[in-house]
Amino acid sequence: MYLSSSSPTGIRFLASIKQGNGLKPSARAAGIHKEIGYRWLRESYLRFRSEGLGPAEATEALGFTTSRLPAWEAAVAVATGRHHLQANVQDETEFWAAFARGTRVDQAAEAAGVSRSTAYRWIRARFDELRGSKVILKRCQTLLRLTSHRCQGLERERLARLAKERNASAAAQHAAVLSANRYADAVLASTVSESQARRAERDTKYWQLMREGKSNAEACRLLGMHRRTGTSLRNAHNYRIPSLEPRPAPTGRYLDARERLQIADLLELGHSMRQVARELGRQPSTIKRELDRHRDADGRYLPRTADHDARLQRARPKVHKLVASPRLRGLVQRKLNRCWSPDEISGWMKKTYPEDQELRICPETIYRSLLLREGQGLHKRYAAKLRTGRRIRKTRWRTRTGRGSRIRNMVMIDQRPAEVETRLEAGHWEGDLVRHEALFYRAEVEDLRRCAVAAA
Repeated sequence: MYLSSSSPTGIRFLASIKQGNGLKPSARAAGIHKEIGYRWLRESYLRFRSEGLGPAEATEALGFTTSRLPAWEAAVAVATGRHHLQANVQDETEFWAAFARGTRVDQAAEAAGVSRSTAYRWIRARFDELRGSKVILKRCQTLLRLTSHRCQGLERERLARLAKERNASAAAQHAAVLSANRYADAVLASTVSESQARRAERDTKYWQLMREGKSNAEACRLLGMHRRTGTSLRNAHNYRIPSLEPRPAPTGRYLDARERLQIADLLELGHSMRQVARELGRQPSTIKRELDRHRDADGRYLPRTADHDARLQRARPKVHKLVASPRLRGLVQRKLNRCWSPDEISGWMKKTYPEDQELRICPETIYRSLLLREGQGLHKRYAAKLRTGRRIRKTRWRTRTGRGSRIRNMVMIDQRPAEVETRLEAGHWEGDLVRHEALFYRAEVEDLRRCAVAAA
């Protein structure tokens, strides 16, 4: 079966190449032979060159370099974009020139040296092009000198062909969605090479020596590797020895590696965020936040990198923001010295540095750093600069009389007298207070009116 580069398999393969994976791993994950991958890469390279990109730009857009690039570049000069059995461009130009002079289709075909079937195929292609450009049916009939019966027949064929293409596209999208699960499973269960297995075994021995109290230099000497390799390992794990406890099973609250692979795959296949969310059983906002957080500077979403970054972001405990950023801490201290409130500081940061996401702080973060005993980042002396002047946090329910109401000696509703239930006295009805207030204001208005009349 001939596989096209526009098929879901071809899209997955080219996307994997674009993400920086090698030819063999990408072909293995897509389930194709590497020569098919080379053919798709060659087609993509020639397409980039036909769009006006230079050799270096086309190679960068392809995301792949190989020793076959000179041969591909040599094919750019002779590539016409037409099938080898297709008629020459000069013949088609001569046909349309003869047809424009008013000759019949068969005479124009004879003048161009092509068959009648080829001429009628060109007529059909020109008809489809005009209808695709929103030209009305009557105008197409006039331009191509068609009979009404022939024009209606071409229109029916065009509509049937469009419907067939839509159905085929919908079927291909459905098959792509079904194969996305298999593709994610195949990528996650990809075989590990011998070098990767040796490297994993070496890393396990290194961390075991570190748990036994060995230094980095001693552990590297025992394993026969350079000290920089051990330093790189420690840096990758944030200078923490990995725990021996197995990783907890996913609860479903967070996206896992498999779902991230499906997101990247479905996006490459042309699905919208809502369609991706529907296929994964997630909310569209979850997919949008995932893409906003983990897309790189070029707008690419790399599922492996996104999963690694997400696990690092979920790690606890985190370094306090005011501790990790000296610049942010200095700006907050400067504004607190001027007796600014935390809300004013937060709003000023967002307005003054709209592009710098590092200079964002919530007012509650400042309050917690100043008023909580375990707060970090700001010295407690800055608490005196707050409007309240407090040094500890005081909840709104805690009063000098203890928890509860501020009204002293309040009579509860279950202790009211029995005559209230009879509703015989004024003031025991709902709305009495409103009615008394209305009467009072009416009397005031009457007094003012009488005073104004007497003064006149």
